Amino acid sequence: MGIYYFHIRDDLGLIEDQDGIELPDSIALLMEVIQSADEFAREAAIRPQMRFEVADAAGRTVLMTPVQQSSESWALLASLSVAAGSIH
Repeated sequence: MGIYYFHIRDDLGLIEDQDGIELPDSIALLMEVIQSADEFAREAAIRPQMRFEVADAAGRTVLMTPVQQSSESWALLASLSVAAGSIH
């Protein structure tokens, strides 16, 4: 388990996540990044250069990903899930 901070960086600077989120493992971290990007895309205007910079409790950056790319990945995973459900 660990605490991770989802900072957002764009051409204007860095918005730091002050709260963080506790996650059990790296799979949960990746799923949280994808889900957060989807929520962010629905609630805010995404600039092409926006990215998540995920830091661990020690402040080390453990993951960086463009918000737009993560949001599109979530949409792809959701569509694959629906397609898989229709096969059964």
